[in-house]
Amino acid sequence: MVGLKLKGAKNNQFGREEVRYHHKSGDKILCPVRAARWIHRGARAFKTAADAPALSLQNGGITADEVATVIRRAAARLGFEPSRFSPHSVRIGGATALLNSGTDRLLIKLMGRWLSNAFEAYPVLSAKGSAGISTRMC
Repeated sequence: MVGLKLKGAKNNQFGREEVRYHHKSGDKILCPVRAARWIHRGARAFKTAADAPALSLQNGGITADEVATVIRRAAARLGFEPSRFSPHSVRIGGATALLNSGTDRLLIKLMGRWLSNAFEAYPVLSAKGSAGISTRMC
């Protein structure tokens, strides 16, 4: 299990520290515990101070603008219009995937630090999510 400390955000303007715990996923690529191990190894290799954020730059923590730049560059490399992507794309994409998988809405709201139910307005129905719908209409 790995705990992620989150401080400050548009929905947490008083900067209270929150922790979100993630367990092993079993996936060789998308496992938060494996990712945390790699980040920890990198932090040790770069001699990051124990009390410093593991993911940081020389001038401090990583900003939303810096994350947006990386996301937009990746979108452009894949042939998508970069201006259509932002850090919010990742957040809402996660909520969409979880909703389509049947994850409890309250859990999505708590883990994603959503203050409202707005995340439910975004999801796009996937082909897998529509399986069996014709049968239910009869």
